[in-house]
Amino acid sequence: MFKGVIFDIDGTLYDYHATDILAMKNFCAFVEEKLGVEEKIFRETYSEARRIIHERLKDTAASHSRVLMIQTALELLGKNPFEHVLELYDVYWNFFLANMKPYDGAEDFLRALKNSGAKISTCTDMTAHIQYRKISRLGLDKFIDFMVTSEETGFEKPSPVMFNFALEKMGVRADEAAYFGDALDRDIEGAAAVGIAPFWFVADRKVSGGDAYKKIFSYRDDELKKIFGGD
Repeated sequence: MFKGVIFDIDGTLYDYHATDILAMKNFCAFVEEKLGVEEKIFRETYSEARRIIHERLKDTAASHSRVLMIQTALELLGKNPFEHVLELYDVYWNFFLANMKPYDGAEDFLRALKNSGAKISTCTDMTAHIQYRKISRLGLDKFIDFMVTSEETGFEKPSPVMFNFALEKMGVRADEAAYFGDALDRDIEGAAAVGIAPFWFVADRKVSGGDAYKKIFSYRDDELKKIFGGD
């Protein structure tokens, strides 16, 4: 039995990609109506703003900031960010959060882990504020003991700092812990490198490589019940 279990959030506890597609569609429609910028032009500008922010702030939690991306997009469009940035930030995230739902079986799996006495932590490259909002909106906050973010550590996955900090918070050794994540390089290989047992959550995605690692397609997988216990 594992004494500690660590979860990535985006793409691991819920479908980030599908939720982002919906949120971006709503976001662009709002921008077109409010600012008069066509969706195609805004998407291109926003993609460029994202590229600029990631290049400038690579491997930092701030590189994921929607505020900075929206600010930069508005500047590229010749718009005053003070007039729009906070409203646009809320438009994106309020819709995103309203349309989130945990992967099937995730809540039951976390509940079983919690009932078994295991400590549970998240480990995410995003900023803390929005990740707390996501976990709360998913209804999973009652099962999770700790949050570890790259904003807190100053490093991003696959840095061992991230994984070791989660172990430290849970008070368990690497060989007593398991890790669930959806990214092979950042999550799975990063966890394995520090001695944590990795479980690659792929859902229904077609993936290649990583044949040495256990792939998980559903939190209702019978094999998970054998490994971690629960009904």
